[in-house]
Amino acid sequence: MNNIPQEQNTQRSLDLLAAQRQLYSDAKGLQMVSVIMSVPVVIAWSILVALFPPLAVYAALWGIIVTLLELLFFSRLQKSTQEKAAKIQQIFDCEVLQFNWASLNCGVRIEPETIVDASNRYKRKKRNLTKLQDWYPTSVGQLPIYQARIICQRSNVWWDTQLRRRYSKWIVFILFVLTVIVLLIGLIGGLTLEKFLLAILAQLTPAFVFGLRQYTEHNEAAVRLDRLRENAEALVQEIINRRYTPQDLEIESYNLQTQIFDNRRHSPLILDWLYSRLRSEDEEKMNKGAESLVQELIQNP
Repeated sequence: MNNIPQEQNTQRSLDLLAAQRQLYSDAKGLQMVSVIMSVPVVIAWSILVALFPPLAVYAALWGIIVTLLELLFFSRLQKSTQEKAAKIQQIFDCEVLQFNWASLNCGVRIEPETIVDASNRYKRKKRNLTKLQDWYPTSVGQLPIYQARIICQRSNVWWDTQLRRRYSKWIVFILFVLTVIVLLIGLIGGLTLEKFLLAILAQLTPAFVFGLRQYTEHNEAAVRLDRLRENAEALVQEIINRRYTPQDLEIESYNLQTQIFDNRRHSPLILDWLYSRLRSEDEEKMNKGAESLVQELIQNP
């Protein structure tokens, strides 16, 4: 009925996925530098201050510097790299799901040289691209393209939502552990209230700013994705009820894709090591959910 299962596994498609993965990884690398400066180094400063109290002023200065670097440099460069990755992912969706790029109003396409460079860098690290295959559930191949697109879009946003909600829980856990560690260091070191406020709480500022912002942004992204999923599921119901023509569904799927792109551009990133740990947990559920919807649509032609 459509070529999505085959098209998503062509060399061209895999190169696009490799390129977007690499650029997302570059953006996450910038984020990781911020995390290292904000969390492990904070703990190291806490230990040093507990052992050598005169270093408290330098520890506080470090906290201020890290906060400024995050706001003025790392955050901006990260967002620019993330937008390039989102555009490459949009190119992949346009080619696999048969969207017209110009109709999606995504701006200027990423130049081929950037895609080639990012793809080659990814393949130098991971020569086997099998994990990039079958990006969308293969069961959608049984449907007409105007229906298959919506199932793919719904699967995409459902999976992303689940990933972000679990990531938010990890953020809360990590912040809690960090707080306990630093408080114990302060108690063991016998710091006065003044030194504790200056040496401990001042240092915690970058870590908590980063952690709380991550928690808030990921939850907000999950709420946006929930709305997109609900829109996609409403479209599936309209197909079953035969209220929308193929032309109507074409328009609606374009609108949905534009919102998915905007979400990819603006959503916070998930650190690679946690992404690798969390990503596969819901893949089987996503594929079975898509298969269930596909069968429902087939039974209600």
